[in-house]
Amino acid sequence: MNDKTVFLSYRRDTTGKAFARSIERELTHHGYDVFLDVDTMESGPWPDQIERAIPACAHFLLLLTPGALDKCDDQNDWVRREYELAARYQRNIVPVREESFDTDHERAHCPESMGGVFPLQIATVSHGRFKNDITELTGHYIPPHKAPKQPESSAASPRQPPRTLHNLPPRNPHFTGRAELLSALRRELEDKGMAELQGMGGIGKTQTALKYAHGHAHAYGFIGWLRAEDPEDLAEAFAGLAGLLALDTKTIADRNLVIDMVRRRLETQDRGLLIFDNVEDRDTIAPYSPQWGGHTLITTRNPALGMVRAPLPTETFTLEETRELLERHLDPEPPQALQDIHAELGGLPLALEQARAYMQESGRNITSYLELFRTHRAELLAHVASGAQTNVTVATTWQMAFERVAEEIPESAALLNLCAFLAPENIPYHLFTRGAEHLPRDLTRVADDLAFDGLITALLRHALLESNGTEFSFHRLVQAILYARLPEAERPHWLAQAIRLLEAAFPFLEADLDTWTPSAALMAHVNAVRMAAGKHAVINDELGRLLNRAGSYLRVRAEYPHSRMLLETSLEIRQQLHGEQHADTAESLNDMALLLDSQGQYREAKPLFERALRIRQSILGEEHPDTAASLNNLAELLRSQSQYQEAEPLYEQALRIRQSVFGEAHPDTAASLNNLALLLNSQGQHQEAKPLFERALRIHQSVLGEAHPNTASSLDNLAYLLKSQDQYQEAKPLYEQALRIYQSVFGKEHPHTATSLNNLAALLQSQGQYQEAKPLFEQALRIYQSVFGEKHPDTAISLYNLGMLLFKQRKKRAAIPYLERALVAHEAVFQDQHPNTLRLLVNLGAAYAATGKPLKARECLTRAREIKEKHPEYQWPSIDRIDEQLKKVSHGEGKRGKTRKPKKTRWPGKGKKRS
Repeated sequence: MNDKTVFLSYRRDTTGKAFARSIERELTHHGYDVFLDVDTMESGPWPDQIERAIPACAHFLLLLTPGALDKCDDQNDWVRREYELAARYQRNIVPVREESFDTDHERAHCPESMGGVFPLQIATVSHGRFKNDITELTGHYIPPHKAPKQPESSAASPRQPPRTLHNLPPRNPHFTGRAELLSALRRELEDKGMAELQGMGGIGKTQTALKYAHGHAHAYGFIGWLRAEDPEDLAEAFAGLAGLLALDTKTIADRNLVIDMVRRRLETQDRGLLIFDNVEDRDTIAPYSPQWGGHTLITTRNPALGMVRAPLPTETFTLEETRELLERHLDPEPPQALQDIHAELGGLPLALEQARAYMQESGRNITSYLELFRTHRAELLAHVASGAQTNVTVATTWQMAFERVAEEIPESAALLNLCAFLAPENIPYHLFTRGAEHLPRDLTRVADDLAFDGLITALLRHALLESNGTEFSFHRLVQAILYARLPEAERPHWLAQAIRLLEAAFPFLEADLDTWTPSAALMAHVNAVRMAAGKHAVINDELGRLLNRAGSYLRVRAEYPHSRMLLETSLEIRQQLHGEQHADTAESLNDMALLLDSQGQYREAKPLFERALRIRQSILGEEHPDTAASLNNLAELLRSQSQYQEAEPLYEQALRIRQSVFGEAHPDTAASLNNLALLLNSQGQHQEAKPLFERALRIHQSVLGEAHPNTASSLDNLAYLLKSQDQYQEAKPLYEQALRIYQSVFGKEHPHTATSLNNLAALLQSQGQYQEAKPLFEQALRIYQSVFGEKHPDTAISLYNLGMLLFKQRKKRAAIPYLERALVAHEAVFQDQHPNTLRLLVNLGAAYAATGKPLKARECLTRAREIKEKHPEYQWPSIDRIDEQLKKVSHGEGKRGKTRKPKKTRWPGKGKKRS
């Protein structure tokens, strides 16, 4: 009998279960084989298993928690029955007292049947000295050499059940988790006789199989453990079972005859378990699979092994399983540290076990270990700590798999080298199958769909990746090993190849909505190569183009901080490669300016637009469409700042170029028509603007379709003009249609959606539908604040609109904070150089006057008069109206209820910008 076997008997209440679990974990750590019913029980009659387990264990620990003995006067009580069985079989009975167990009280009230407990030497285990107390327990009360003792009242011992014959590797004292998987494994073996644990390298298949085998050894008469990755080793190991089975093979030289003898002996076993560990191909184990009544357990990486219909997937650890593994052996850590290491190591059990062993060896905590890991990843993934259970590491596990798949399909090495620089997840097949001309020479043979499927199948067979048929993904640590195994000198070459491939595949065109979703799918890979390029100092034209295109996509999606990072890097690359006077540099300047313009940073955007225009005029000429784009964009910026005279000739020149190059029925021509109409409308020239808006709308509908954002922009702008002419019924369906398009294309949290909400709300307000307008204004404001912050022109518009709405509802005091914030936001962008600043000052002055604040009213109106004198071209209000308001305030006529309401004013509409 194994003298390190222990049966735990406990009262099965909350306290008893928790105490038993704690004892079981620590004893396992000390190398004991512990029977704890919640972990070790099989399906089938429970009493039979208890009655088999107690005599199979050398030591019987009776766990004494408060009330543990209360029910023992019942002869059917299981604590009593277990104690009596242990006494009958002369086990080494050790009562183990939990510190809150009152020995004197419990002795006084103990049922007579359990009176023999208290004369025994009782061990105490306390929470404060738990590990020390367990060490004393194992050293003094249940040492391996201590023979079982028999109380004086015990009966003679019956014949002991036969022990299990096995060649199992030692039990892993650090094993944790997998409770559900172990239960499923037990059910599968009992129901079908064969089970298959499938998963990637390092996922814990072998350790789970070993845990099952040790935990259920009492259920089997024989357990054979066979490593199956190498056919020669498997044959030798299977023949070696002869000794375990007491077969006399000393005179037999032919190994095949020995194998046949072993197989025939196994077929006589009905309580046997064979474990084939790390099977790569079903044909490998076919000669060794007996036709028997026992159980067969297989572990494999290959998801298509085909030995069973439904393999049991072995997944990465949950966060709770990670916590259990680390906290069993390390000091408690903050929840965030546990989350961080779980995420960094991707929940991979082998990597977590390596980390645990290293931290125990070095004394580092989790935070310190992660800091080291992020700079020495490859070394730590290959490190074998002194406290490790095995010499197998993450690095060696996968390096062997890489080598095997490379032997099968040499092209796999090139694919893996490329993927070392992409994001680990969701790598699309089409990167490789549709871009054959951009592939490295080593991969051109597998560029067609059929050959590529064969390559992916080989990688799947070794569990190096997962696939859904159109995309494949690596575990993040697999990719870390892919990167680490590449020689330093070769990394820039493979990174450049990955950039080239990705640039050719990145499809974004702003006017083509069909390119937006596939562009989004590649953004993680764009970010991966950008960071790798910075690390390896790789700079090339493909990277400049890729980052510029990806940054432009993010600008359209209103992901401005990320967009800026990519666009700035693209501009730096192009300036470094080509200098200032190059078309690529002009493109990056233009697109960077568009981003700044979208964020309301007009002063920063203007010089970039001007530089891009000069370069294009110089290099491409005055009649090039890119020159027209620069003219249009600069004109848009000038119009946003109400510099209408400066903007108009640029608009007209851009329109003329586009009409000449593209003709009338082209989206770029429509954009110029739309923007010129906006300029005219801003200056009150509604009749001249209307036919241009209508022409732009027809072109957008015809060429881009009804559901395109440019069509929505034209609908919005035409509706704005109709509203300006008080044609509310005609304007409303256009606003509503535009809003539906924006919500469909951009979602509900995009600035274009907010602008559409704002415009529809303004229409409702104009019709006196204040209750309906207010939630739309508020929704628009929330979106603008979320995307742009407080100091942005669009945020200022929303604040102004809400303030004016409240004023019209006679909530004048409530209106003032909105108008004040609107003025601050607007001045942050334009200072005094904008007509909207003038309008805000006049209306805020009127609001102050209406609420009895004449001094503040005078201050606003005086500033407004100074701006009007400096800019007489600003249409509203006239200087006479400002003077009239000032006069009323001066004469004390600006009291509440006697001042004219702020005048309804219209802020300039927003045009569609085209890069």
